Amino acid sequence: MTDYLFVYGTLRTEFPHPLAKRLQAQAKFIGKGSTPGVLYDFGWYPGAKFDADARTHVIGEVFSIKNAERLLAELDHYEGTAEPGNAFRRVPVKVRLDGGGTVDAWSYEMGDSKAHRRPIESGDFIHYRRLKDQRPVRP
Repeated sequence: MTDYLFVYGTLRTEFPHPLAKRLQAQAKFIGKGSTPGVLYDFGWYPGAKFDADARTHVIGEVFSIKNAERLLAELDHYEGTAEPGNAFRRVPVKVRLDGGGTVDAWSYEMGDSKAHRRPIESGDFIHYRRLKDQRPVRP
């Protein structure tokens, strides 16, 4: 279907996860973008529910992936798409690039059973984590 991947959480370039570093080495960074939906807080990782009619957007990054079949199989394993009871699945989404234009890309969406988590209003997991991890400075 597509050789693009949209990532919004622990696979983003600013996140220090080893698989994020591997993605950067094996794929070409296209740019930042967004797609309609809601992002949810699961603690150290987020989950997205994509909805073309949503008023909010999920913020992330787009990569052009070479050897898509192999890399996507590895990412499917990381996301746990084949594990029983795991509600994450790989789905196609339309992403609006910050620099202009749109691409059809793969991304990982959570199932309905996990939608009871707290929404991340900004839709941006990296920004949310930075704000959440800040501690007040005491005089």
